[in-house]
Amino acid sequence: MKAIILAAGRSSRLYPITLELPKCLLQIGKKKLIEHQVDWLRRCGIEDILVVTGYLNHLIETVLGSTVQYSYYSDYENTNNLHTLYSVRDEMDGDTIILFSDVLLSVNLLESCINSRQKICLIIDSSNITDKTMRIRIHDGLICDIGSHIAVEAADGNFIGVGKFSKDAVNLLVNQMRDLVDNNIYINDYYTIALSKLSLKGTKIGFIESLSEPWVEIDTHDDYDKVINSSFAHE
Repeated sequence: MKAIILAAGRSSRLYPITLELPKCLLQIGKKKLIEHQVDWLRRCGIEDILVVTGYLNHLIETVLGSTVQYSYYSDYENTNNLHTLYSVRDEMDGDTIILFSDVLLSVNLLESCINSRQKICLIIDSSNITDKTMRIRIHDGLICDIGSHIAVEAADGNFIGVGKFSKDAVNLLVNQMRDLVDNNIYINDYYTIALSKLSLKGTKIGFIESLSEPWVEIDTHDDYDKVINSSFAHE
């Protein structure tokens, strides 16, 4: 299995901290955020790790060195991660796990997602639905819609930013992203819009619940303040 970490964005909501530092290089205990992710992936047996960089890419490469592979996405200022992920479509040729670079989660949760038998498996949290992360809707035990367009009161949970795709599912995802990118109107969308479109076409999108396993997505200063005093800072 290959892992793709999407780490191209500017993270303006964390200014001024991220004016001279990519968000994935925030210090969490003894490691940078992305170093935690790489370590967890390796503990789950994944050695083939591709980091898609953009903003201040040289700093990420300095920290991780030759331990991972890189792909530089130059148009990170004008697009969102639909285009970032599509830029590495040629690397998506088998079972793949995709991570947002600002997510911290337990190794147990990551391993459960990787080992899921579902062709598409997203990690969700239905225990505390918020407007801070991507919302999802569930019907008949599958995700039927995903995106920020879903109102909090209409949502069944939040997507935490980690998903596993089988080889067949990756092909479906790449083809759907191609249609959206060629359409040229989905400039500021997340790649999850492709999942929403696939669901409408009948593709089964499964999930696992985070349940009691810890996770956090760092978007704001409050998020960062909380995580530097959390269990993740002691790993």
